[in-house]
Amino acid sequence: MSRRMCIIRRADGTLLFYNAMPLDEKALEEVKAWGKPAILLVAHDQHMIDARPFAEKLELKVFGPKECEAKIRARIELSGTLEDVPSDPAIQIETAAGAKTGEPVLAVTSAGGRVSLLCSDVLMNARPQSMGLFPRLLGFSGPLKVVPIFRMFLLKDKKALKAQIQRWSELPGLERVVPFHGDIITSGVSQALRAASAPL
Repeated sequence: MSRRMCIIRRADGTLLFYNAMPLDEKALEEVKAWGKPAILLVAHDQHMIDARPFAEKLELKVFGPKECEAKIRARIELSGTLEDVPSDPAIQIETAAGAKTGEPVLAVTSAGGRVSLLCSDVLMNARPQSMGLFPRLLGFSGPLKVVPIFRMFLLKDKKALKAQIQRWSELPGLERVVPFHGDIITSGVSQALRAASAPL
């Protein structure tokens, strides 16, 4: 299954990474040209395959959800939970409502008021041809949605998440949904979010 790392340039010129993925030296130099690497945001303890080496290489402060803080601390030095992430006027961090993992979802405002919604596992948008048969049978592929595995094992309050997704669909300036798994959505964004919330 494909993965994605998001990099956000903060107002102070430093970089926040959401999710960690290995980069070769050439790519790292390009990234460093954007700003000073400073923060790694971990989605939850099950999304940490590259977190420790990535954070150590770039000397990043690491933050993650309180809901799985102990499990994260067992694998990496943690600077704090989501509430401790240094604030930035263009970055709003909230927890996916009802998610047992406490997964953070970021609303990032770019120039001109354009908003991108960044999420880890709570929403996926994976084409069937992008994955094998077994993940497809488990319901991971298809249009933007909360996949069945997430609903069954990682979600404790469907109504809360439904209301939150519907609220996201009404964010002023919303232009993109950027999931860690699957394609970025740049058209019909609000409609896609409302459709994703419908089965909850």
